[in-house]
Amino acid sequence: MGDWRHETLAQLRTALPTGAVEPYGSVTGADALDPWSDLDVRVVTHEPLDVERVLGAPLWAWQGSSTESGQQLRLVTRDGRRVDLTVDGPSVLLPEPPSDVDVRFDAVLAATRLGRGNLLIGLHLVLGIGREALVQSMVRADLAAGTVHHRLPTPYDDRAADVAALTAGALDPTVALRAYELYGRWRAEVDPGYRPDPAGLVAVLRRAADRVR
Repeated sequence: MGDWRHETLAQLRTALPTGAVEPYGSVTGADALDPWSDLDVRVVTHEPLDVERVLGAPLWAWQGSSTESGQQLRLVTRDGRRVDLTVDGPSVLLPEPPSDVDVRFDAVLAATRLGRGNLLIGLHLVLGIGREALVQSMVRADLAAGTVHHRLPTPYDDRAADVAALTAGALDPTVALRAYELYGRWRAEVDPGYRPDPAGLVAVLRRAADRVR
């Protein structure tokens, strides 16, 4: 099986025959790649860039910021590819973000950090997701009691132990998945229109595991 970073780079060059596609970072040296490496690439284009089209997959999570000449995008596809895309061009076309896009992105970043043994940042991110999960249970407690003031324990207070249990065992990348699943399950209880979707994170974990084998 080929390396997905080089395959994605070739795909970008095919999809953008009139643009400049330049990789940088770990993909430029085989010795620098590890199972958790992403693809860093700079694209220069004079036309609007449809990100999902050029990557050939739906986006699952992302962060973006503006630069003087375009945009800096940190992308996670639904099939588990992580691409840092610097775009010098007129505009970038992105889909409507899922309502939990920030939690999704933090979960992928947490998995990556934990996978590399960067436990300080990895745990910080996991605890952030756990905090968001607790917020959903606080909302559930408020709705059940009809008030935001709780002098005595609520039926949902034992969920604090569920979040604490995320750190009870080894801090490996699957902890990020468990944190996201906890958040998704509790949010779905108070938000009828919300459906958790761990597909992109599961795919990231699978790609890293396949690379280790």
